[in-house]
Amino acid sequence: MVNEDEIMELIDQLRFNLPDEIKQANWTVSEQQRIITEAHAEAARIMSRANERAEETAGEHEILRRAERHGTQVVKDAQAKSDEIIRQAEAYALEQLKQLEAHLGRTLATVRRGVEALQSSQPESEEGGEAASK
Repeated sequence: MVNEDEIMELIDQLRFNLPDEIKQANWTVSEQQRIITEAHAEAARIMSRANERAEETAGEHEILRRAERHGTQVVKDAQAKSDEIIRQAEAYALEQLKQLEAHLGRTLATVRRGVEALQSSQPESEEGGEAASK
């Protein structure tokens, strides 16, 4: 026999916890997008500063060449930093989504067990009536 109070408690827990898990997933995705946006903005700021520096030193040929080399290195460094931040953000988002997936899988299994328990506790005459009405 299935304890109806226990089943109702499980269903109430599911109703309570599921919105939080969805909020967590949404937050994870938005946090990933925020980090990626910040990385791109930082790369753009660094590239802009490198370009400004290169223009300011255009007066002398040697200074210009040095500025170009430095600007190129700054851009490379910014791109590498941006790529690393993006990789970290994606890894973080993936881990959060995997955890959410596992939690939702456990929640779904609990729901399925509850449904099966409730279905198995139905008298056969009701099951036959339901099957005929479907």
